[in-house]
Amino acid sequence: MRHSRSLAGTWQFQLDPDGTLAVEQLAPDREIPVPLPWQAAFPELEHYSGYAWYQRGVTLDEQELAGELLLHFGAVDYWCQVFVNGALAGEHEGGYTPFTLPIRKHVQPGENTIAVRVYDVAQTNITIPRWPDEQTSPERTAPPFNAVDIPHGKQEWYINIGGIWQDVTLTSVPYVYLDHVHVTPDIHSGAAQVAVTLAGAAPAGDGTITVRLEQNGQRVAETQLAFAAGQAAYSASLHVDSPQRWSMESPTLYTATVQLSVQTMEDAITTRFGFREIATRDGRLLLNGEPIYLLSALDQDLFPETIALAPSVEYLRDEFVKARELGLNCLRCHIKPPDPRYLDLADEMGILIWAEIPSWRTFSPKPTAHPDAFAVGETIRQRVQQTLEEMIRRDFNHPSLVIWTIVNEDWGTSLPLRADDRAWVRAMYQRCKQLDPTRLVVDNSACGHAWGPNIHVQSDLDDFHVYMNIPDNADAWEQAMAQFALRPAWTYSQHGDIERSGQEPLILSEFGNWGLPSLAGLRRQHNGDDPPWFSIGAWWSPWDGEPGWPQGVDQRFKALGLDAIWPDYEAFAAATQWHQFAAMKFEIEAMRGHASIAGYVITEFADIYWESNGLLDFYRQPKVYHQQFADINAPDVIMARPARYATWDDEPVDVQLHASLYSAADWSGAQAQWAIGADGEPQQRAVPALERGAVADLGTTEWPMPSVPQAQTVETQITVVGGDGNVLARNTVDLLALPASARQPRFTGALAVVAPGGTDSALAGALHRAGYDTATLGAAAQIAVSDAPTAELLQWVAQGGTLLYLCRGWSPFFWAQGRGGAYGGNWMSSFSWIRPDVHQRLAVSSPLGLPFKNIMPTQAIVGLPWENESILRDVLAGQITGWVGHPAAHTVQFRYGQGRVIMTTFQLAEGMGSDPVATAMFHDYVDYVTSDACQPTLEIQAL
Repeated sequence: MRHSRSLAGTWQFQLDPDGTLAVEQLAPDREIPVPLPWQAAFPELEHYSGYAWYQRGVTLDEQELAGELLLHFGAVDYWCQVFVNGALAGEHEGGYTPFTLPIRKHVQPGENTIAVRVYDVAQTNITIPRWPDEQTSPERTAPPFNAVDIPHGKQEWYINIGGIWQDVTLTSVPYVYLDHVHVTPDIHSGAAQVAVTLAGAAPAGDGTITVRLEQNGQRVAETQLAFAAGQAAYSASLHVDSPQRWSMESPTLYTATVQLSVQTMEDAITTRFGFREIATRDGRLLLNGEPIYLLSALDQDLFPETIALAPSVEYLRDEFVKARELGLNCLRCHIKPPDPRYLDLADEMGILIWAEIPSWRTFSPKPTAHPDAFAVGETIRQRVQQTLEEMIRRDFNHPSLVIWTIVNEDWGTSLPLRADDRAWVRAMYQRCKQLDPTRLVVDNSACGHAWGPNIHVQSDLDDFHVYMNIPDNADAWEQAMAQFALRPAWTYSQHGDIERSGQEPLILSEFGNWGLPSLAGLRRQHNGDDPPWFSIGAWWSPWDGEPGWPQGVDQRFKALGLDAIWPDYEAFAAATQWHQFAAMKFEIEAMRGHASIAGYVITEFADIYWESNGLLDFYRQPKVYHQQFADINAPDVIMARPARYATWDDEPVDVQLHASLYSAADWSGAQAQWAIGADGEPQQRAVPALERGAVADLGTTEWPMPSVPQAQTVETQITVVGGDGNVLARNTVDLLALPASARQPRFTGALAVVAPGGTDSALAGALHRAGYDTATLGAAAQIAVSDAPTAELLQWVAQGGTLLYLCRGWSPFFWAQGRGGAYGGNWMSSFSWIRPDVHQRLAVSSPLGLPFKNIMPTQAIVGLPWENESILRDVLAGQITGWVGHPAAHTVQFRYGQGRVIMTTFQLAEGMGSDPVATAMFHDYVDYVTSDACQPTLEIQAL
C-alpha cells in the first residue's frame, strides 16, 4: 500500500551565481527551511537572480523500495533539475504548479542524497525601451530566462520568490500505481463521473480497480472495473441517491476512494469532491440553480514572514473565519493558484474561490507605432498553457473553486491592439472550457487604460475594474455604475471577433479604497519596531508611487503638523479606516441599486506590504469597522440613499429606499423600520415580497432632521424586520445636520466682487444667495471676493486689502493643478482635512466625507514650503495621500504686500445658498479672514 512522508525541514543550501557547479561539486555552506522561499529565509537574497542548490539526505528501508518511489514537489520557483544520488531524475519549469518524479531506479536501501538545482530570475529593474520595434531579447526556452517572459504573477510588485516554497513528499507505491483521479459530479442526476489514470510498469495478470464514494464515512456508491495491462485511463459512472449539494451555507463533501489491486500489489488514492454546479443565466450567477450575489475580495495570498507560503492551516482557517465575519462569500486569489491547503479549507468552510494564471510581462509597452513589438511569442504561450493545464489537473476536484481567469488587465497581452493576441486569448478560453467545463472562465479581467479599455473577447463574465476616490468622485461613481449596469459595448472587442451572448453576468471585479493600519498593531508583531517590509514601496512610478512608502510615516505625520487635526497617528489611522468604510459603503450601495450588476470584488482582503486597501491589515488583524461591514456586504441589503448628505436642521431630506434580496430568506410581510437620530419617532414602510435576485424600489421618504445646537452627524439605523420579528437586513445612514442659525452670515458689510461681470456675475449671485451684500472694489471695501483676480485687485490687496480667493485654475499666487495621479487618490487614496479652529459652523471630523462631496476641490495647491514649520499654521485645509505623502493644500492663508489672502480650491461658489456645507464653509472663511485670528506668517512678494 501507498505510504507518504514529508521531507519538510532543514535542507542544505548553496548559491551558484554563475551556474557552473555540478552536483558532485556541491559544498553547501548554510541551511534553509523547506518549504520557504529563499527570500524569506535570507532577506539579503531578496533581489538574487541565478542558480541555487538544495541538498538533503534520506534514509530508505526495504519496505519503501518494494515498488516505485515518487518524489513530489508542491512548487519550485521557477525552473529546477532534481538529482538523486548524483543522477538526473527529471526537471520542471513553472513556479506555481506541482510535479512528481519516479526515482526508484536511482535509490538504494540506506542513505541517499537528493539535490535540487533551482534557477530563478528576479525582475528588479522595470524598463521600457525608447524604440520598441523589436523584442529587447529573444525568448529563452531554458535558463537564463528573461524575467518578463515567464509567469511570475505580481512578484515584482512586492518581493520575488525563489526556490522550494511548497512541501516536498516521498511516497512509496507499487510498480503500477494510481496517478490521478478526477471526479465530475452532476447535481441533477446524482451521477459522479470518475476518471482514473495509472502510471508505472504494469505487470501481466488480472486485477481490479474499485471506486467507492462515501459521505460522512458512510458508503453511498461503489463500482469495480477490470484492470488491463497497458491501459492507463479508466472511467466509471456512479450514482448517488438524492445527493446533498455543496453550498456556501452547507458545504457538504463526499470522498472518492480508488483502490487498485493487481496480483499482490495494492494502491489507493482518496480525494474529496462536492455536488456543486456553477452557471450563469439571464445575467445572473447561479450556484446549484439558485441566484447568488458575488460578495468577493481580492486575495493576494501573501504573508509578512513567509511571502507566498501560507504559514499554517490554522492561520488560513483564522483568516477564512474573518472573511466570513466580513460577509464575504468569495475570494479572488489574485494572479496565482492558491495553496492546496487553501482550497481544502475553502471546500470545508463554504467559500467560493476565483483563481488566476500568474501573469507575465506585467509592465511592458503596447504596440501602437510598432505593431510587431512585444508579441506574445510561442514560448510564452506554451508556458501559459502548461500552467493552466497543471492548475486544472491539480485543483479540478475542489468544489469551492468556481472561476478561472486567463489574463488580468491585459498584463502580458495587447488585446485592444493585436488581433493575434485576441485570437490566442479566445483559444485559451476555449481550451480551458474543454479541460474544465464545470467552471466559469474569464478571458481577460478588464479595466480602463491609457489606450482605452482592455477588452473581453469571449468570457463567461462581463467584468471590469474601476477605482475612484470618495467623496471626491462620488457623483462620477454613481454615473459609472449606472452606465456599467446598462451593459456597455466597450467592455468587449469592437473588431468583429467576439462571441458575446449579452447575458454574461456583470461583475465589478476590482474596486476599493485605502485605510491605513495601526502602527501600534504592526509594531506589536516586531517587538515594537517597524516591520522589515516598511522599506518596500510602490516602485512603479517615481512620483505617483512615493506615497506608497510606509517608512517614516509617523515622522511625516508630525512634521506636517497633522497632530493639530488628529491627536496622534493612531487616531489618524482609525479615521482613515472609517473613511475607507464610508467610501466602500457608498460604492457598494450604488451597485446594489442596479439589478443587472451581479456582484463585485473588493480590493482587497488584506493589506499587502505597502498597499493599505485591505479589509484586514497585513497580519490579518481587523480594522475598526470589522463588526459593521457585514451589514452592507451581505446577500440581502436595505439601502437608504439621501438626496444630499448635509442639511440645515429645519429642512427635511428626501431618502430613496431600495432593497436587494439574494438569500433564501422569506421577506413576505417584511417592514423597513427606522428612527431618525437618538430620539426620532419610529417609522416604517412595507417591503414587497421579493424573489431571489430582485432589487425593489421602495420609494422616497422624507426625513426631518432633529434640531441641533451645532453641526453634528445624525445616525439613522434602518432595518428590515420579517413577519416573524427576525431582522432580515440592517444598515445605517449618516447625515450632517447644521443648525439653521448658521445659515446666515455674521459679517454685515458689503463684499467687493471681482469677477467677470462684477456685481452681475455668477459669483455675485452666489454671494447674494448666501445672504451677502455686494459692491465694487473701492477704498471703503473691507473684504474682496474673487474667482478671477485682476491687476487692480492685486494692487488693492498689496496696499492692505483682504481677499478671499476662490481659485478655479491658473493663479497669480500659488500654483494650483488638477488632482490627477496621486493627488486624485483614485488608486492610492488621498485624505482631505480642514483645520477645526477655523470652522465654527463645520464641527466635523477629518478625513472629509460624503457631506463635502459637492464642494471637493478638483485642484491641489502645490509648491508650498512644507519644510518650514511656519507653513503648518497657514494651511487651513489640505490633503495627504497614502502613507502621508504628497501634501497639498486646499486652503492656504498668506500675506501679499500689506494685505491678507485666503486662497481656496473648494468649489464654494456653485453651492453657496443652496448647499449647506458650501455656505457654512464660506461663512467661516469670511468670519475668520476678518478676525484677529487670521495672522498669516507665509508671505508672497507683491510685484
